[in-house]
Amino acid sequence: MKIMHITALSAIAGAALLISPAEAQKSKNTLRSAFQSPIKGISYYYDPKPDTAMEQAAVYDGLVFFDEEKHIYKPLLAKAWRRVGDKAIEFDLRDDVKWHDGEKFDADDVVYTYGFLIDPKTKIRFKRNWNWIAKVEKLGAYKVRITAKRPTPFDMARHAYLTAMLPEHIHSKLERKATFGLKPVGTGMFKVLQVDKNKGIIMELNDAFKHGGDAKPVTNVKRISFASIPDIGTQIAQYLAGNLDMVTRVPLDQAESIIKRLPDARLTVGQGISYMYMAFDSAGRSGVKPVTDVRVRKAMAMAVDRDVLVKLMTGGRNINRPGAMCWRVQAGCDFDAALPKFDIAGAKKLMAEAGYPNGFNLEITTFNTAAIRNQAQAVAGMLSKIGIKATVDSHVLASYRKKQGQGKIQTIVAAWPAGGLPDVSGTLGFIFRSPPSRNYHGDKGLVKLAKQMGGVMDPAKRRALGKKIFNMATEKAYFIPLGPNPAVVVHSKDLQVKADALNALNIEAWNLRWK
Repeated sequence: MKIMHITALSAIAGAALLISPAEAQKSKNTLRSAFQSPIKGISYYYDPKPDTAMEQAAVYDGLVFFDEEKHIYKPLLAKAWRRVGDKAIEFDLRDDVKWHDGEKFDADDVVYTYGFLIDPKTKIRFKRNWNWIAKVEKLGAYKVRITAKRPTPFDMARHAYLTAMLPEHIHSKLERKATFGLKPVGTGMFKVLQVDKNKGIIMELNDAFKHGGDAKPVTNVKRISFASIPDIGTQIAQYLAGNLDMVTRVPLDQAESIIKRLPDARLTVGQGISYMYMAFDSAGRSGVKPVTDVRVRKAMAMAVDRDVLVKLMTGGRNINRPGAMCWRVQAGCDFDAALPKFDIAGAKKLMAEAGYPNGFNLEITTFNTAAIRNQAQAVAGMLSKIGIKATVDSHVLASYRKKQGQGKIQTIVAAWPAGGLPDVSGTLGFIFRSPPSRNYHGDKGLVKLAKQMGGVMDPAKRRALGKKIFNMATEKAYFIPLGPNPAVVVHSKDLQVKADALNALNIEAWNLRWK
């Protein structure tokens, strides 16, 4: 990805000031932004990426909604629900909701949606998000029962965050289901007028949306336009020229430079649940013996000054830091093991005890995203203080997955969205119950605990198991959280941006508002 350097940024900013950037589109009630990744359609089922996650909840609804401020589940398409034993939930559905095309929403849509997701013939990337469901039954025109294969404590989080209802009368008739996202029909706050990989996305407020309640209140933005601009440097130039009202994922130093030059620009730095972490090939899959020694891993963690890394990501702003590989806001998260303190002398002592007083060669795998790559490079520099000669190998997702599957990752510095849920199940599944191709910690005891936790319904008992898991990850230095991974957004002074949503981009399109 091409990243604009500060010198180039300064030149464009100067030019922008000369041509008097256009005012924000508040008067025309059109919010203009852009997305970086090519959009295949507004459907997280077929196109799972941060940009899609930001737009999805504006177009579709789930049965329930998680109030991220009060930390409780609230009604959305379901007006009430009750547990039936340890495996089933019955949902009473609203009878006053219509799809964007005017058809009524009812139980048939719910049964169809879940049936489609668990159908063996359905091929989608994250199908495992619903593999715990045994069956879905229609109990009436506006009542359904969803039964799990086993006790599933994270079911409500999956209903709220991952399961967007599909219109049975449209989706079932499509020969190629993946095309649905190009002309999506939902029940959400916004209708979609255009999805085009070149022209972008245009969404318009759905005047019939009345069921959001106090958890999902209707915005005062009438229309949102997302241009297709893959290069962040070009997005910044378009913002400076007055053609965009908001740019997301801006490198912090560039964002701070923009707001110094443009009096009408504002900077929002928000923290959701995404964070930076470092992990090691403790199992020895890559053939690099030193990192299989817990003393070496602890030494590496002690050599990293996390205060410096946090400042690099936040510019010194007071933002929450992760104390383990989960946040306490997530159900099932607890810990009390302290992260290793920055201590170069202590790290050198551990390296000598492990037999590596002069260090060793190491490759750090990371991603091409500027902020993440910068963190990896900073870590490499810090490790040099204890003799480790580290190089940084950055990847796009596809090449990273190939390297991961081949067992060639020695150490990784990356961002993790904490499963994108107010529950630890995503982290447990991805990190601690990973398939062999992704398991670099190699701890069978950890895997056993994670599997056990997956079926515990009692919140206190589940949290106690979570405490064992996350403490073990820290004590054995399998995974070390480095600091927050905040959303950095440059936007018009007329726009109110919340950047602390519990999704991959930390922003919800429906929750953008004019001041």
